[in-house]
Amino acid sequence: MKRCEVPARVLALEALLRRLPLTYPNRDAIEEEYRRYWAGYQGELSLSYDLSFLQEQDYYIFHDLRLQYENHYFQIDILLLSASFALIIEVKNYAGTIFFDRTFKQLIQTKNGIEKGFPDPILQVQKQRELFEKWLTSQKSRLCRLNQL
Repeated sequence: MKRCEVPARVLALEALLRRLPLTYPNRDAIEEEYRRYWAGYQGELSLSYDLSFLQEQDYYIFHDLRLQYENHYFQIDILLLSASFALIIEVKNYAGTIFFDRTFKQLIQTKNGIEKGFPDPILQVQKQRELFEKWLTSQKSRLCRLNQL
């Protein structure tokens, strides 16, 4: 239903990096952000291959879905819908070793002897689920009001 496309953020960062001089003071940070977004996109592409084996008539697949519930926007990497369930897929594409630290609710990546902490993707998906359920309920209410007109 919504195909996997190069994210606008990746395209914007590519355009910015083409125009920035190599000596620009914050270029390293911009390049790092670009690499993160590009890796995420590559992760979604690799998962798209696996999802392509699903029977097209049985599933709807939405990539990079952005929804609004009340004053809040939320983003879902991949939403897989069937007649009996909805599956939220949060794609991460990390190299090295990852560890889920349940005490501090974070993901720790170790690569080349360097540790980096990231927000816990499990908590992220739980929040997405909560907002998606509220969004669905609000859409149902909206449709009921439209049917009464």
